[in-house]
Amino acid sequence: ALCEAAAYFAFDVLTPGGTFVAKVLAGGAEGELQALLKQKFTKVINMKPPASRSSSSEKFVVATGFRG
Repeated sequence: ALCEAAAYFAFDVLTPGGTFVAKVLAGGAEGELQALLKQKFTKVINMKPPASRSSSSEKFVVATGFRG
């Protein structure tokens, strides 16, 4: 719910071509967040930083190319 709220805030303040990054935990509502972001951005990827422990469920969603 927090990431979705941040995404809606980003929709209001980003300029076209902007980028949105959020830390998410696997097993949450990440599928719904992905679908929401894919409607508004040209590219949406998930990434797990190399410094993150393999046992950690954290990852980042990076959305680029805000369509406005």
